[in-house]
Amino acid sequence: MPYVLALVEAVLFTLAGAAATLATTSYSPLKPFLAFAWRMWLWGSIGFILANAVLLAILFHFLSGAGIAGGAPRHTDVLGFVLLALVLFGPVLFSTLGIVLGSLYGWLLARRSLARPGV
Repeated sequence: MPYVLALVEAVLFTLAGAAATLATTSYSPLKPFLAFAWRMWLWGSIGFILANAVLLAILFHFLSGAGIAGGAPRHTDVLGFVLLALVLFGPVLFSTLGIVLGSLYGWLLARRSLARPGV
């Protein structure tokens, strides 16, 4: 279920980014926001991809040796609990964090590119 939510989040972010970029290119009062729209969309998408790659790298290291054979563990350790939380909530958490941080970075880049020295 969290993987479906992460996919829906990516699709909604892509549609919103496309709509915002299209609106700023076609509607002249919104032209000054074009630099913000496309940079936030681009870096938010890059953040989404990188955050999910990090999550998969973390999970792959711990789950690569897991098999289906064997008995149930006798006790639950902290590492097992953290891995369970990462498997269940990691996709939504990492996807959201990647989009937010990537969009924030895109916003900072746009703000820096539009800054006028001496003003």
